[in-house]
Amino acid sequence: MLRRVGCALVAGLALWSAFPSLGWWPMAAVGVALLALATAGVRPRAGFLLGLIAGYAYFAPLLSWSGVYVGAFPWFALATLQALYVALLGLVCAILQRPAPGATPRIRPLAVALAWVAYEWARGHTPFGGFPWGRIAFSQADGPFARLAALGGAPAV
Repeated sequence: MLRRVGCALVAGLALWSAFPSLGWWPMAAVGVALLALATAGVRPRAGFLLGLIAGYAYFAPLLSWSGVYVGAFPWFALATLQALYVALLGLVCAILQRPAPGATPRIRPLAVALAWVAYEWARGHTPFGGFPWGRIAFSQADGPFARLAALGGAPAV
């Protein structure tokens, strides 16, 4: 389980590193893949906890700018709310990647990708109109996938 926790932590940090100020856009795909790997074959509760770890590693540094303007408590509350969305995503990924009895766990990239799009939609619309800051598509402005936004918006990216 310690490897999975480390994988989730690195997944969140990889997602964060895709955004400015680092701007390493390929790390977004690495972060999604690592979260999928961390949640493959685990129980839903473990998927929730792994998602929470990844969510904090992703959103705490990404939203640190907000603490400058509103203080530490609102920044932590916002990061926690956003991390809870990733925790729910981790739970869903664990369910989607759960192996049949007696089978070996598999990573299901298409299922995880569709779950990710649904998670970003939910985060962008709830609560009170949502908070879409930190969508993966926003990290891809300098990458080759940015052109997909013209075809299908952020979900296509």
